Amino acid sequence: MKTMKAEEIRSVACVGGGTIGFSWAVLFAQHGMRVKIYDVSDAVLSQANAELRMAYDSLVEAGVMSKEDVAAALDRVTTSTDLAAAVQDVDYVQESGPERYGIKREIYRDLDRLARPEAILASSTSAMLMTEIQSATARPERCVVAHPYNPPHIVPCVEVVPGEATSAETVETARDFMASMGRVAVVASKECRGHIVNHMQAVLYREAMWLVGNGVATAAEIDLAFRTGPGLRLALMGPFMVGMLTSPGGLQDTMVDRKLDHSLEDDIPSRVEREAPERRPELAREWAKLCTAQMEAELADTDMEAVKKWRDAKLLQILDVIASD
Repeated sequence: MKTMKAEEIRSVACVGGGTIGFSWAVLFAQHGMRVKIYDVSDAVLSQANAELRMAYDSLVEAGVMSKEDVAAALDRVTTSTDLAAAVQDVDYVQESGPERYGIKREIYRDLDRLARPEAILASSTSAMLMTEIQSATARPERCVVAHPYNPPHIVPCVEVVPGEATSAETVETARDFMASMGRVAVVASKECRGHIVNHMQAVLYREAMWLVGNGVATAAEIDLAFRTGPGLRLALMGPFMVGMLTSPGGLQDTMVDRKLDHSLEDDIPSRVEREAPERRPELAREWAKLCTAQMEAELADTDMEAVKKWRDAKLLQILDVIASD
């Protein structure tokens, strides 16, 4: 079966017109795609149209698009409560249905039957495994996770996660198509519940709840501390790079020498895993050393002092933006 290439994609169906689905439509139409939005409810589609227009108004106000650009984009968008009509002849499907395996499989059975054989079937699922979803299809090789961060038309990160039966060609097409839409496609090497960022985010929520539950701080105080502290740095760089710049010893000092025992003593069930992970401090230290080795290799030829100057300049810019509000 022929695999659709990113440069061949001209039309997209957004299956699901809710918070994520309409935002995808904004992005795709903005970048020249013909877009069909499908939902079971006329009321949802009416709301999606209203949200679509408000999103474009915001992009005009920000100077990202002109009114003429918006008019052209809106002309490329249609809506339908007929799934067959919505996915007929499109090159790429972005599914954003409810987060239930039963519903996802039912949608994918229909998409497998109704969409073109070469069309890519991508899911916006925030935590579910594509292996479980694609099992409902006769052509699982064309199914892949393309998980955005809300709102997709603004936040660039999209996690591309293959299932066990997803072809390498489908992953390549999804990655390249997202790049052509101005997104940053992060391809996971292996699937897990929560993918990459939501898996990490679940830990953040878990620790924040632990602090509140044990009376260390209130929810408002925790938000304030995060927003005015680590949140500023994490807007610029990931946790490993932050760790590299945290102490003279880099990540070795931050993650290994200082150890991780304090974060492995107590737990409540993770939102993603639904169960408390086994406590194995020795394994955590082994993984910390692996992370350290990877980052040191990645940054072997990097001027870290220059990175620090860049970081400080960007932090001051962010603080100016915050202060202007």
